Amino acid sequence: MAAALFGWIALVFVLERLFAAEAPPTDNGTRIARNVGLGVIAMTAAPLLLWLTGRISTGFSPIIPLAALGAAGALIVQLLILDIWTYAMHRAYHRVPLLWRFHAPHHLDEHLDASSAFRFHLGEILISAAARLIPALIFGIGPATLLLFEAILTANAVFHHSNIRLPARFERALSWIVVTPAIHWRHHHALRADTDSNYTAILSIWDRLFGSANPRPRELGMAIGVEGERERSFAGLLAYPFR
Repeated sequence: MAAALFGWIALVFVLERLFAAEAPPTDNGTRIARNVGLGVIAMTAAPLLLWLTGRISTGFSPIIPLAALGAAGALIVQLLILDIWTYAMHRAYHRVPLLWRFHAPHHLDEHLDASSAFRFHLGEILISAAARLIPALIFGIGPATLLLFEAILTANAVFHHSNIRLPARFERALSWIVVTPAIHWRHHHALRADTDSNYTAILSIWDRLFGSANPRPRELGMAIGVEGERERSFAGLLAYPFR
């Protein structure tokens, strides 16, 4: 699983340089290094925290057992539940001021590419892992399923943050199933009305179902970031929630 994920990341990294939708900024090397620095912290902590979350949940009987669905059926339902939960948590990160403080460093990136998918504050990783204990306890979600979902989530995040130029017709069709760059770049538009939309991470249906879908796709050249704010240094991003 890890080899497939790293292979996918490398492929997207290459494709967004061969078929870039937008020219990268002049300081792109520094920006990528900043994102990778945050990503190393986040991706080191996340698997350990999710494994711990799963171990805790397996110590209790699930409130809503799914064993009757069989192993494959239970796995599919648990993955769908985690995707809906991730949508709900993402929406909460935008609506609750304290949570936004930890999520804002992700949005302060003023250009998007595959490296942006790893740009998360450690505080957000801690909060998200702790929050996943709720569905894990309710539905008996163990460590293996939590880590599988995280790998799928990371793979799609790398794709929908990417700077790949896709054929418009293909991307429109694909966007009915999963989140694409056209959908997620609009979420990163430096206009708060757009930032507070398109929250879903994998399956695009949740935004349509819960009324948070933004009908406008990305526009080349639109400003990326947080309205009224500017990018921070690596140290500034770590300190941002506590300023």
